[in-house]
Amino acid sequence: MHEQNADALSADAGAVGYPQLIDRALACVEEHDGALDEDRLIAHVFGISASAALWRPLLRTVLHDHPLLTLRGDGVWTTGSSASSSDVFPTEYVIVDVETTGLKPSQQRVIEIALIRVSEHGAPLIWTTLLDPGRKIPEYIATLTGIDDQVVAGAPEFRSVAQTVIDLVGDAPLVGHNAAFDVGFINAELGRCGRPRLVNACIDTLSLASALLKNQRRLNLPDVARGLGVEPRRAHRALSDAETTLDVFRILVTRAREAGMGTLDGLLYLSAGRTPRTVSARTAAGRGHAVLDRGHLTGIPNAPGVYIMRDEHNRVLYVGKSKELRKRVASYYSQPLGYTRKMDGLLEALAKIEVEVVGSELEALVLESQLIRRYRPRFNTIQRNAEQYVYIKIDISNPWPRVTSTKDRTADGAVYYGPFHSAGRVRDAVDLVNSILPLRTCRRSFADARSYGSPCLELSLKRCLGPCMGVADRELYSGIVKDVLAFFSGDASRLVTHLHTRLEDTVRLLDFERAARLRDQLTRIERLVLEQRRIDDAARHGHALLVLPSAVPGAREVWYLLRGRRWAQLTVLDGTSSAALTERLRPVAERAALAFAACVPDQHAVDEMAILAKWLRKTPEHPAFIPLDNATSLGDACVRTMLVDLTAPFGAVAAVAVESNPHAATSEAFEDGWDAVDDAPARRRERRTRSRERSADITA
Repeated sequence: MHEQNADALSADAGAVGYPQLIDRALACVEEHDGALDEDRLIAHVFGISASAALWRPLLRTVLHDHPLLTLRGDGVWTTGSSASSSDVFPTEYVIVDVETTGLKPSQQRVIEIALIRVSEHGAPLIWTTLLDPGRKIPEYIATLTGIDDQVVAGAPEFRSVAQTVIDLVGDAPLVGHNAAFDVGFINAELGRCGRPRLVNACIDTLSLASALLKNQRRLNLPDVARGLGVEPRRAHRALSDAETTLDVFRILVTRAREAGMGTLDGLLYLSAGRTPRTVSARTAAGRGHAVLDRGHLTGIPNAPGVYIMRDEHNRVLYVGKSKELRKRVASYYSQPLGYTRKMDGLLEALAKIEVEVVGSELEALVLESQLIRRYRPRFNTIQRNAEQYVYIKIDISNPWPRVTSTKDRTADGAVYYGPFHSAGRVRDAVDLVNSILPLRTCRRSFADARSYGSPCLELSLKRCLGPCMGVADRELYSGIVKDVLAFFSGDASRLVTHLHTRLEDTVRLLDFERAARLRDQLTRIERLVLEQRRIDDAARHGHALLVLPSAVPGAREVWYLLRGRRWAQLTVLDGTSSAALTERLRPVAERAALAFAACVPDQHAVDEMAILAKWLRKTPEHPAFIPLDNATSLGDACVRTMLVDLTAPFGAVAAVAVESNPHAATSEAFEDGWDAVDDAPARRRERRTRSRERSADITA
């Protein structure tokens, strides 16, 4: 009935005119600064419950010939007053491109930058310069770009050209191929200089090409250029890439205008990977209940467990855990849409929620970790890429060991530490160790005569003892390696002394910026050692039993732990005798004994080990944890297992222990530095360093 009414009204709209509707629409658009999303306009004119798809034809028919209202290609109604700001593309914009020492702005540096400011008056203004990154340029970057340490020798640091970059960019939109990469690095460099970040509108030609060139399979800059008939210049140099980007962008803007998206707003829509589809009036209500079906809550109990969110194609979007599932899922109905950027779009795409009920929050945590690794959900960023966790490797089987990072652990006689969640923190640790200790960094095997001779630059810079030239003292070299091994094993005393000596030397030379970097590196590497200590402590438990509540009424879950990870799990009814439980666990214990030596932490076990270790630190004396040591036989442990009172809340014993020992809280705060570190001393050191920097600047 409503559809027929809407169709009839649309057919007669031209004849009737609807002056009141036009006035309401015009007033609403003007109230929103001359630009309003079409679906929100429909909601205002026809009512919040109106169907946008149903009433859109009528609105467009009525407003089609209005002299003051225009429908843009991105689905926004505008008045003449808004056309000057965003309805046309600005006459000036800046093409940007950078070359860097790596991929992460927070850890790597810019080695070359190019800006091309384009305006309607005169030829484009071109500016480019090499930059000294203040660190060694990786070999693969030098091979890729042709920029090595010698090329940037004598080049300015970014600090000295920061104001030039800010002045050239001004308020103009920034255009780049994968613009977020280039602007992210520039903002990181500006941040290090204490300058404000660039907040200009950014247009990404990679996203534009993806949206406008439907038959283009490869979207790197040279291939996009060839697809548009542009001959690419030399790749991986800032100026040549910027010039190619300019040629590509001019053609893409023409294509966008032909598609009705040539305005700044239209290009920003395409650049953000969005189609010119606007948010519905229901979504605009701003809360999850506007897009979520209340039926999702049907059958969800208020018990511990894991919830799995799926889209209409049954793909897993997000995995979460809670000790009260129904309460947690219900909270999404009141959550603001776009509450966090990483979750933006989750609720809109949600079609189904599945739950897995377990007996305890600890089991829910472990199950959540497993499911995230299995499904790799789009909206779970932590633990999703467990195979990317890295090790620190010290190849002691080589006569001249070196310290490196690696993603794979093999039986090659080397010592491995980790795996660690943060590859950046591992790189910092390896770089710092190699920068302050004269260990070799080359890949020579020293297995034959070819490994000797032809020393690298490290020897002349006195950053290596020179085993390739036969001048290294083996005893001295071995002593340094032992210090490094002790450091990553938890004994930081000897190596930290070296680090602090280097830090004091840089302060004495008034090189406060380098001192600040060393201090930050030292803090990060100490946290890495703390993480390794936790892995070692978890693995040191050997064999143990852990008793947890079960989702099955009148039962308990018994976990067999091997080196800090769950080896097996049994559901045991409360009336089971300890002898029967012993018989069930005996083959499990025998298999665990055979696998003990080979059960080392890997990428898929480290998260579960961390979860269990954290629980054990918080409840160290809880009777639910039963170590199987020399003093406790399997039979005795099974007797204790069946006597555990599961009604006692986990953490109660630990809380009493902390109250009786006021120093325990401080100790636990230090041990929990991985999750929440008391960084007041670090902040005080940072303030002192900044004060010294200001004093040095004043003196200069």
